[in-house]
Amino acid sequence: MNVMIREKEAQMLTHVTGYHRRFYRLALFALVVTLILLVLKGTSSGRIVEPEAVLSPAVISMLPEGSDDSFLPVSPPKLAAQDDAGAGAYNLSQAASSSSILTSLVSLEGISLEDNTADVTAKKGAPLTTVEDPQFIGETIYQYPDVNVGFYEDVVAFVQVPARAGRIQINDQEIPLTLTDVKQLLGEPDFVAEDGVVFQRKEALIKLFMQPDTQDLISIDYYHLSST
Repeated sequence: MNVMIREKEAQMLTHVTGYHRRFYRLALFALVVTLILLVLKGTSSGRIVEPEAVLSPAVISMLPEGSDDSFLPVSPPKLAAQDDAGAGAYNLSQAASSSSILTSLVSLEGISLEDNTADVTAKKGAPLTTVEDPQFIGETIYQYPDVNVGFYEDVVAFVQVPARAGRIQINDQEIPLTLTDVKQLLGEPDFVAEDGVVFQRKEALIKLFMQPDTQDLISIDYYHLSST
């Protein structure tokens, strides 16, 4: 009798132990599945958010600042911020202004430093007067109503236009004869002296002579570096 009781107790203990093992296995399996689902959900969320950042109007509105026209949008997004659009317009305006600055000094009032007396008279006609330069021996100055042209050995040494002329032609561009307008055309001066400012392009120079005390413009002079 005792042997039968012990066998039943052993069988019951085996069943209970087996049940506990199955329960732990099921719980562990459920935990693993839950973790896998959470990881997959997080990965999917990351993939969905990424395109929204790339296609946001703020990012697209920055494209016109690039130098390659192929990246310019046909029409900017209507939702782009106004300050971004304003900054883009300002940068484009700055680029256009920088690109308009002259990189060479070919002529002043149509007269080049490579011209001779025959070239100048063909362009300007006969001078009102001809004088010898008191400071430089061998230099002759042709005086016209709006310009003085100095020659050395029959080649132009300088071209001078008084401030009262009001306008000036540098290369092929005519502008008001003011320091502000000359800066817009030539950029910032390369040299600043007590009597004026100098713009240099290779061997050619343009100097705006000004009154030291009032900074009033006296004249604009165009000459070769070797003349300094």
